Amino acid sequence: MSKMVSFKDRGRSRSNDRVQRPDFQERRQNARRASSDRLFVQVVQSDDESKVGHTIACRALDVSANGLRIRLDQEILVGSVLDLWVDDSRKPGKFFLTSEVRWTAPSGPDSFFCGVQLHDGSATDVEAWRSRQQK
Repeated sequence: MSKMVSFKDRGRSRSNDRVQRPDFQERRQNARRASSDRLFVQVVQSDDESKVGHTIACRALDVSANGLRIRLDQEILVGSVLDLWVDDSRKPGKFFLTSEVRWTAPSGPDSFFCGVQLHDGSATDVEAWRSRQQK
């Protein structure tokens, strides 16, 4: 038998999925801060070869020492490798970072959320990024 749920109740239960789902496991290791940092994403590697080499302007929604949640106007597949150029809105400074898409979800009719995990790399600004995020 199906359970009828009003849209009002459905929205409320979805916003509490983390609390209500017994199988949910928080994977974040670092505190996140809200952000409106501008960034450019370049797709370096992807199973969707039509995206490789494309650069996309977007915004970060929240950031941490090891990752970002961003909003894009197109979907990028999980597992894709991205180069990021982040313009830190708190202080002057741009950061070059390399990352991997860990999850993606629609955020509207023509936009997507994307969670990326930063990679270590000597040719990136990841150490300076992490230092700034911990301040």
